Amino acid sequence: MDRGFIYINNSNLINNLNFLKVTTKKELCLVVKANAYGHGLEWAVKNAKKFGVKWFAVASVDEGIQVKKVFGESRVLLLAEPSKTQLENIKENVLDLTVYNESFIDALIETGDEYSVHLKIDTGMHRLGCPPEKFNDLYKKIISSNLKLVGICTHFPMADTDVTETKKSIELFEKTILDIDLTDMLLHVDNSASSLYNLENSFNMTRVGIAAYGVEITAVEHKNELLPIMEIKTRISNLQLRKKGDAVSYGKAKTLSRDSIIATAPIGYGDGYPWNSFPDGKVIVNNQFCNLIGRVTMDQILFDVTDVNVQIDDEVTVLGNSTDGKLNISVSDIAQWNKTIEWEILTNMSKRLERIEVE
Repeated sequence: MDRGFIYINNSNLINNLNFLKVTTKKELCLVVKANAYGHGLEWAVKNAKKFGVKWFAVASVDEGIQVKKVFGESRVLLLAEPSKTQLENIKENVLDLTVYNESFIDALIETGDEYSVHLKIDTGMHRLGCPPEKFNDLYKKIISSNLKLVGICTHFPMADTDVTETKKSIELFEKTILDIDLTDMLLHVDNSASSLYNLENSFNMTRVGIAAYGVEITAVEHKNELLPIMEIKTRISNLQLRKKGDAVSYGKAKTLSRDSIIATAPIGYGDGYPWNSFPDGKVIVNNQFCNLIGRVTMDQILFDVTDVNVQIDDEVTVLGNSTDGKLNISVSDIAQWNKTIEWEILTNMSKRLERIEVE
């Protein structure tokens, strides 16, 4: 080991997909945007394919093409309208499109080609989606054209925090599509959070992202069988004895209150380990927590090992379990230290750390 590794657990992904499939009783669409939330897009598609997942969701045409290279028979849903300059790439790679703007829909119709589209309704997120009052007009335009309407969808703004608000969005969605023929139509409204409590069987596909990667984000209590997939390990690369009153790292943000042994590990914000992890952050060395002792730098972190028996090259757990299984640092822990969300922590993990598959 030089800088460190990101270990990706194949079996835990299969466990999570199975749990979500059994719980939701819906077709799963695995969201693999942002390098599969930092886990590796090709890895996620390859293993989800073994489980039987046929639908994948992406944020860009390039991501969609990557999925198709791994699993050519998959269905790939682009979650937002792309630039019109990408239409040939979309046609060539047979990508499904999420649509909501009349001008973009008109551009698709003008090509004369048959694109598979999913009409998105804005039910409260106010980011993307057609207003409910415009839905019928767009629906009629699509079904009377060369386009193939495959699905109707929405996205919830508060599924992880507020069931009541989510139910309002569901009611608005159902009211909007009440008078149309839904035969053979994919209806997908749920994300990872709502998938665990919105079990209405009139919706037949669910888009699962962070839950599939083992992070529980939901507004209700339930039996959680999700297992984390990612672990990050590095090593002690340097040890130094510092005196009481010394301060270490950029900004000299902390003055030592005692004589201390300070360890260095070769991981930093250049690898995706967030800068704001200090002062609350910690790592695990030899089955003990060790507190960060100075600001995270681009390539290094510093932590206090005064009370731990250590030597250079000892393993350092940045994310995951201690070797005895008694201690754990979770994605949620790191997010809390940084006053941010789990999604940001995972998706920021850079490709500089090699990913290794484990069972």
